[in-house]
Amino acid sequence: MDFGQSVVSFKTFLEQIKPEHVTTFLHWVRETADDYLQNIAETDTGNADTMLHSIQEDLRNSLPMNAISPTETIYIPTSGPNADCDPNKAVHIDAFLFDDEIIDELCEKGQMSRNYCTECGSHNTKALTFLSHSASANQIKYIFTYLLSDLTGKTVMDVGSRTGAVLYGAYVYSQASSIVGVEMDGSFCQLQNNIVQKYKMEDRVKVIQSDIQQQAELLQNCNVVVLNNVFEFFMPVEEQLKIWKFLRQTLCKKDTLIVAVPSLKNSLDSIQSDISVHHWVKEVDIQDKLRLGNIALYKTSEESDLEAIHLYQVL
Repeated sequence: MDFGQSVVSFKTFLEQIKPEHVTTFLHWVRETADDYLQNIAETDTGNADTMLHSIQEDLRNSLPMNAISPTETIYIPTSGPNADCDPNKAVHIDAFLFDDEIIDELCEKGQMSRNYCTECGSHNTKALTFLSHSASANQIKYIFTYLLSDLTGKTVMDVGSRTGAVLYGAYVYSQASSIVGVEMDGSFCQLQNNIVQKYKMEDRVKVIQSDIQQQAELLQNCNVVVLNNVFEFFMPVEEQLKIWKFLRQTLCKKDTLIVAVPSLKNSLDSIQSDISVHHWVKEVDIQDKLRLGNIALYKTSEESDLEAIHLYQVL
Protein backbone atom coordinates (compact mmCIF):
# COMPACT_ATOMS: atom_id res chain seq x y z
CA MET A 1 0.00 0.00 0.00
CA ASP A 2 1.55 3.33 -1.07
CA PHE A 3 1.20 6.69 0.68
CA GLY A 4 -1.90 7.80 -1.23
CA GLN A 5 -3.69 4.52 -0.63
CA SER A 6 -2.76 4.69 3.06
CA VAL A 7 -4.34 8.14 3.39
CA VAL A 8 -7.57 6.99 1.72
CA SER A 9 -7.75 3.90 3.92
CA PHE A 10 -7.15 5.93 7.07
CA LYS A 11 -9.91 8.41 6.22
CA THR A 12 -12.29 5.55 5.41
CA PHE A 13 -11.45 3.92 8.73
CA LEU A 14 -12.14 7.18 10.61
CA GLU A 15 -15.60 7.35 9.08
CA GLN A 16 -16.41 3.98 10.61
CA ILE A 17 -15.64 5.08 14.19
CA LYS A 18 -18.50 6.25 16.37
CA PRO A 19 -18.42 10.08 16.57
CA GLU A 20 -18.08 10.09 20.36
CA HIS A 21 -14.84 8.06 20.11
CA VAL A 22 -13.10 9.91 17.25
CA THR A 23 -11.32 12.50 19.43
CA THR A 24 -10.04 9.89 21.88
CA PHE A 25 -8.85 7.70 19.02
CA LEU A 26 -7.00 10.56 17.27
CA HIS A 27 -5.24 11.52 20.52
CA TRP A 28 -4.09 7.90 20.78
CA VAL A 29 -2.89 7.96 17.15
CA ARG A 30 -0.89 11.14 17.77
CA GLU A 31 0.85 9.78 20.88
CA THR A 32 1.56 6.46 19.19
CA ALA A 33 2.87 8.15 16.05
CA ASP A 34 5.19 10.38 18.09
CA ASP A 35 6.73 7.35 19.81
CA TYR A 36 6.96 5.46 16.54
CA LEU A 37 8.71 8.32 14.74
CA GLN A 38 11.14 8.70 17.64
CA ASN A 39 11.99 4.98 17.48
CA ILE A 40 12.52 5.17 13.73
CA ALA A 41 14.81 8.18 14.09
CA GLU A 42 16.87 6.49 16.81
CA THR A 43 17.09 3.19 14.91
CA ASP A 44 17.96 4.66 11.52
CA THR A 45 20.62 7.09 12.75
CA GLY A 46 21.97 5.39 15.87
CA ASN A 47 25.46 4.74 14.49
CA ALA A 48 25.59 8.17 12.87
CA ASP A 49 24.62 9.82 16.16
CA THR A 50 27.36 7.92 17.99
CA MET A 51 29.98 9.03 15.47
CA LEU A 52 28.84 12.64 15.61
CA HIS A 53 28.89 12.63 19.42
CA SER A 54 32.46 11.36 19.32
CA ILE A 55 33.44 14.16 16.95
CA GLN A 56 31.78 16.72 19.23
CA GLU A 57 33.82 15.45 22.16
CA ASP A 58 37.04 15.70 20.15
CA LEU A 59 36.23 19.27 19.17
CA ARG A 60 35.32 20.28 22.72
CA ASN A 61 38.74 19.09 23.80
CA SER A 62 40.42 21.08 21.01
CA LEU A 63 38.61 24.41 21.20
CA PRO A 64 37.61 27.08 23.71
CA MET A 65 33.88 27.25 24.50
CA ASN A 66 33.32 30.11 22.09
CA ALA A 67 34.99 28.14 19.26
CA ILE A 68 36.51 31.34 17.94
CA SER A 69 39.86 31.08 16.22
CA PRO A 70 42.63 33.31 17.61
CA THR A 71 43.30 34.43 14.04
CA GLU A 72 39.80 35.68 13.20
CA THR A 73 38.13 39.00 13.95
CA ILE A 74 34.57 39.24 15.24
CA TYR A 75 32.52 42.20 14.02
CA ILE A 76 29.49 43.38 15.96
CA PRO A 77 26.73 44.16 13.42
CA THR A 78 25.89 47.84 13.04
CA SER A 79 22.54 47.21 11.33
CA GLY A 80 19.84 44.57 11.35
CA PRO A 81 18.33 42.59 14.26
CA ASN A 82 21.71 42.03 15.96
CA ALA A 83 22.80 45.68 15.83
CA ASP A 84 21.86 46.14 19.49
CA CYS A 85 24.13 43.30 20.59
CA ASP A 86 26.31 44.52 23.47
CA PRO A 87 29.63 42.59 23.41
CA ASN A 88 29.88 43.02 27.19
CA LYS A 89 26.56 41.26 27.70
CA ALA A 90 26.91 38.52 25.11
CA VAL A 91 28.50 35.07 25.22
CA HIS A 92 29.88 33.36 22.14
CA ILE A 93 29.32 29.64 22.52
CA ASP A 94 29.28 27.04 19.78
CA ALA A 95 25.83 25.40 19.48
CA PHE A 96 27.27 22.30 17.82
CA LEU A 97 29.61 21.65 20.73
CA PHE A 98 27.49 22.87 23.64
CA ASP A 99 23.77 22.12 23.70
CA ASP A 100 21.42 23.37 26.44
CA GLU A 101 22.02 20.29 28.59
CA ILE A 102 25.79 20.79 28.59
CA ILE A 103 25.40 24.53 29.23
CA ASP A 104 23.17 23.75 32.23
CA GLU A 105 25.86 21.43 33.59
CA LEU A 106 28.52 24.11 33.18
CA CYS A 107 26.29 26.65 34.94
CA GLU A 108 25.75 24.22 37.83
CA LYS A 109 29.52 23.81 38.15
CA GLY A 110 29.96 27.59 38.14
CA GLN A 111 32.00 27.47 34.94
CA MET A 112 29.63 29.81 33.13
CA SER A 113 26.40 31.75 33.68
CA ARG A 114 23.25 32.50 31.72
CA ASN A 115 22.78 35.88 33.44
CA TYR A 116 24.64 39.06 34.31
CA CYS A 117 24.13 41.38 37.27
CA THR A 118 22.82 44.85 36.47
CA GLU A 119 23.86 46.10 39.92
CA CYS A 120 26.97 44.61 41.41
CA GLY A 121 26.10 42.43 44.39
CA SER A 122 22.33 42.53 43.82
CA HIS A 123 19.81 39.97 42.61
CA ASN A 124 18.76 42.29 39.81
CA THR A 125 19.93 40.19 36.87
CA LYS A 126 19.24 39.93 33.15
CA ALA A 127 19.79 37.12 30.68
CA LEU A 128 23.00 37.12 28.69
CA THR A 129 22.75 36.98 24.90
CA PHE A 130 24.10 33.67 23.57
CA LEU A 131 25.67 33.85 20.11
CA SER A 132 26.57 30.79 18.08
CA HIS A 133 28.27 30.72 14.70
CA SER A 134 27.53 27.03 14.12
CA ALA A 135 24.38 25.03 13.58
CA SER A 136 23.34 22.83 16.49
CA ALA A 137 23.59 19.06 16.23
CA ASN A 138 19.79 18.81 15.98
CA GLN A 139 19.67 21.41 13.21
CA ILE A 140 22.29 19.47 11.26
CA LYS A 141 20.49 16.16 11.75
CA TYR A 142 17.22 17.75 10.66
CA ILE A 143 18.77 19.20 7.50
CA PHE A 144 20.20 15.92 6.30
CA THR A 145 17.54 13.45 7.49
CA TYR A 146 14.29 15.42 7.08
CA LEU A 147 14.73 18.66 5.14
CA LEU A 148 16.71 17.50 2.10
CA SER A 149 15.75 14.64 -0.18
CA ASP A 150 18.10 11.83 -1.20
CA LEU A 151 21.52 13.35 -1.91
CA THR A 152 23.05 10.30 -3.59
CA GLY A 153 25.39 11.51 -6.33
CA LYS A 154 24.98 15.15 -5.24
CA THR A 155 27.51 17.77 -4.13
CA VAL A 156 27.02 19.72 -0.88
CA MET A 157 29.01 22.85 -0.04
CA ASP A 158 29.23 24.61 3.31
CA VAL A 159 30.33 28.22 2.89
CA GLY A 160 32.43 29.23 5.88
CA SER A 161 32.73 25.72 7.31
CA ARG A 162 34.63 26.76 10.47
CA THR A 163 34.78 23.65 12.74
CA GLY A 164 33.25 21.45 10.01
CA ALA A 165 30.01 20.61 11.81
CA VAL A 166 27.88 20.68 8.65
CA LEU A 167 30.44 18.57 6.78
CA TYR A 168 30.42 15.83 9.41
CA GLY A 169 26.62 15.87 9.54
CA ALA A 170 26.35 15.57 5.77
CA TYR A 171 28.76 12.63 5.89
CA VAL A 172 27.04 10.60 8.60
CA TYR A 173 23.41 11.44 7.77
CA SER A 174 23.42 11.55 3.95
CA GLN A 175 24.78 9.77 0.90
CA ALA A 176 26.07 12.94 -0.77
CA SER A 177 28.95 11.89 -3.00
CA SER A 178 30.95 15.10 -2.52
CA ILE A 179 30.93 17.30 0.60
CA VAL A 180 33.00 20.47 0.41
CA GLY A 181 33.84 23.00 3.08
CA VAL A 182 35.23 26.39 2.05
CA GLU A 183 36.90 28.22 4.92
CA MET A 184 39.36 31.13 4.98
CA ASP A 185 40.86 30.56 8.43
CA GLY A 186 43.86 28.24 8.29
CA SER A 187 43.57 27.00 11.87
CA PHE A 188 39.96 25.93 11.29
CA CYS A 189 40.96 24.16 8.06
CA GLN A 190 43.63 22.23 9.92
CA LEU A 191 41.13 21.30 12.64
CA GLN A 192 38.63 20.06 10.05
CA ASN A 193 41.25 18.04 8.22
CA ASN A 194 42.34 16.42 11.48
CA ILE A 195 38.75 15.25 12.11
CA VAL A 196 38.27 14.16 8.48
CA GLN A 197 41.42 12.03 8.64
CA LYS A 198 40.73 10.58 12.09
CA TYR A 199 37.22 9.45 11.12
CA LYS A 200 38.26 8.40 7.59
CA MET A 201 35.95 10.77 5.72
CA GLU A 202 38.42 11.54 2.92
CA ASP A 203 36.37 9.53 0.45
CA ARG A 204 33.62 12.17 0.40
CA VAL A 205 34.77 15.23 2.38
CA LYS A 206 37.17 17.92 1.18
CA VAL A 207 38.19 21.11 2.98
CA ILE A 208 39.38 24.07 0.90
CA GLN A 209 41.14 27.06 2.44
CA SER A 210 39.91 29.91 0.30
CA ASP A 211 37.75 32.97 -0.03
CA ILE A 212 34.44 31.75 -1.51
CA GLN A 213 34.80 34.43 -4.19
CA GLN A 214 37.72 32.41 -5.58
CA GLN A 215 35.59 29.26 -5.93
CA ALA A 216 33.00 30.33 -8.52
CA GLU A 217 33.30 27.22 -10.70
CA LEU A 218 32.98 24.87 -7.73
CA LEU A 219 30.02 26.84 -6.37
CA GLN A 220 28.25 26.72 -9.73
CA ASN A 221 28.47 22.92 -9.79
CA CYS A 222 27.03 22.33 -6.32
CA ASN A 223 23.56 20.89 -5.78
CA VAL A 224 23.18 22.13 -2.20
CA VAL A 225 24.81 25.21 -0.64
CA VAL A 226 24.64 25.82 3.12
CA LEU A 227 24.84 29.40 4.41
CA ASN A 228 24.66 29.26 8.18
CA ASN A 229 25.26 32.59 9.98
CA VAL A 230 28.05 32.93 7.52
CA PHE A 231 29.00 36.62 7.11
CA GLU A 232 27.28 38.90 9.63
CA PHE A 233 29.80 38.60 12.50
CA PHE A 234 32.92 38.13 10.40
CA MET A 235 33.23 41.08 8.05
CA PRO A 236 32.16 44.72 7.66
CA VAL A 237 28.98 45.53 5.76
CA GLU A 238 30.74 46.67 2.59
CA GLU A 239 32.47 43.29 2.31
CA GLN A 240 29.21 41.46 2.99
CA LEU A 241 27.52 43.39 0.17
CA LYS A 242 30.31 42.39 -2.19
CA ILE A 243 30.08 38.68 -1.34
CA TRP A 244 26.28 38.58 -1.53
CA LYS A 245 26.50 40.15 -5.00
CA PHE A 246 28.98 37.44 -5.97
CA LEU A 247 26.67 34.72 -4.64
CA ARG A 248 23.70 36.19 -6.51
CA GLN A 249 25.66 36.17 -9.78
CA THR A 250 27.26 32.77 -9.26
CA LEU A 251 24.48 30.69 -7.71
CA CYS A 252 22.40 30.71 -10.85
CA LYS A 253 22.04 27.04 -11.81
CA LYS A 254 18.33 26.24 -11.85
CA ASP A 255 17.07 24.09 -8.96
CA THR A 256 20.22 24.48 -6.86
CA LEU A 257 19.13 24.33 -3.21
CA ILE A 258 20.22 26.88 -0.63
CA VAL A 259 19.89 26.11 3.09
CA ALA A 260 20.08 29.39 4.97
CA VAL A 261 20.11 30.61 8.57
CA PRO A 262 18.80 33.26 8.95
CA SER A 263 16.51 33.75 5.95
CA LEU A 264 18.03 35.30 2.84
CA LYS A 265 15.65 38.22 3.17
CA ASN A 266 16.77 38.96 6.72
CA SER A 267 20.44 38.71 5.79
CA LEU A 268 20.08 41.03 2.82
CA ASP A 269 17.73 43.51 4.49
CA SER A 270 20.07 43.89 7.46
CA ILE A 271 22.83 45.22 5.20
CA GLN A 272 20.39 47.15 2.96
CA SER A 273 21.28 45.12 -0.14
CA ASP A 274 19.34 45.81 -3.34
CA ILE A 275 19.36 42.12 -4.32
CA SER A 276 15.82 40.95 -5.07
CA VAL A 277 15.32 37.59 -3.34
CA HIS A 278 12.15 36.67 -5.22
CA HIS A 279 13.87 37.19 -8.57
CA TRP A 280 16.69 34.89 -7.50
CA VAL A 281 15.09 32.03 -5.57
CA LYS A 282 11.77 30.67 -4.39
CA GLU A 283 11.36 29.58 -0.79
CA VAL A 284 10.34 25.93 -0.43
CA ASP A 285 7.38 25.10 1.81
CA ILE A 286 8.90 22.88 4.51
CA GLN A 287 6.13 22.89 7.13
CA ASP A 288 5.46 19.15 6.88
CA LYS A 289 9.17 18.37 7.21
CA LEU A 290 9.45 20.83 10.10
CA ARG A 291 6.63 19.09 11.97
CA LEU A 292 8.31 15.70 11.48
CA GLY A 293 11.64 17.10 12.61
CA ASN A 294 10.18 18.67 15.73
CA ILE A 295 8.39 15.44 16.67
CA ALA A 296 11.45 13.25 16.12
CA LEU A 297 14.10 15.53 17.59
CA TYR A 298 12.27 17.54 20.23
CA LYS A 299 8.84 15.95 20.86
CA THR A 300 7.59 19.55 21.00
CA SER A 301 8.36 22.68 18.99
CA GLU A 302 8.67 24.86 22.11
CA GLU A 303 12.40 24.23 22.54
CA SER A 304 13.13 23.71 18.85
CA ASP A 305 15.69 25.72 16.90
CA LEU A 306 14.59 24.25 13.58
CA GLU A 307 12.30 27.15 12.66
CA ALA A 308 15.36 29.30 11.95
CA ILE A 309 16.25 27.14 8.94
CA HIS A 310 15.05 28.18 5.47
CA LEU A 311 15.21 26.24 2.21
CA TYR A 312 15.34 27.89 -1.22
CA GLN A 313 15.42 26.71 -4.82
CA VAL A 314 17.25 28.78 -7.43
CA LEU A 315 14.97 29.92 -10.24
